[in-house]
Amino acid sequence: MKGATKVTSYKLTLKVKRLLEKYSSNLKTSKAKLINYGLFEVFVKNKEKIGPDIIAEYINSTKLILKKDTYTFHILEEYYNQITNLKEEVEKINNTKYHDNEFLGIILSFYFDKIAFLRKKKVIEQLEEDEKPSQIGLYLNIKLKKRINELCEKYQLNAGTLFFDVLSDISSKNFPFHSFPKNIYIESEEKERIIIYLPKYIHNELNENPLSNSFIAEIRAEQFFKKFNIT
Repeated sequence: MKGATKVTSYKLTLKVKRLLEKYSSNLKTSKAKLINYGLFEVFVKNKEKIGPDIIAEYINSTKLILKKDTYTFHILEEYYNQITNLKEEVEKINNTKYHDNEFLGIILSFYFDKIAFLRKKKVIEQLEEDEKPSQIGLYLNIKLKKRINELCEKYQLNAGTLFFDVLSDISSKNFPFHSFPKNIYIESEEKERIIIYLPKYIHNELNENPLSNSFIAEIRAEQFFKKFNIT
């Protein structure tokens, strides 16, 4: 299930560097896992929001200052090929050559400016600079847990970050639900535990709800996968 990876390098703007440091602390995960979640949002979850014309315009309309430092991480070969092809198209449009590590830095800047669920108003207003996440256990039906684990392995994701995205999705409205979703069916009643870290405000919202944390997480996850057609 796990996709092939390769080591590549990237550069960052000061803004993105600081955001990665902040959110890795907020979610108790590595910067590499956050970058992989960003690439998942760009190339899987919101693939219709990115294209050569969009990136070329973003470069031309944004003052991007990439720092000299370079960093390395393991990237899925599928993402690497998509980024390489995208870079070639953007180079044609802007009549400019970009180094691979610079272009990946541009993609990450675009991600945090335009797509990242972490930067949405509802989320960013709640996250605090020094706040540590809460460790919680969720009991999920075994088919959903398997799907979560396979998704995280396939796309190099952190399960806590994935559930944070699931639980903070604006289109799902407030806890618990405006109306119970009739099109969601939980296939298995047998449960297995998963341990994740979530920002405290999400944990507090879950605890204030009369429904169980695990039940809300299950329903929201099923809605999320269906909405974004994620496999």
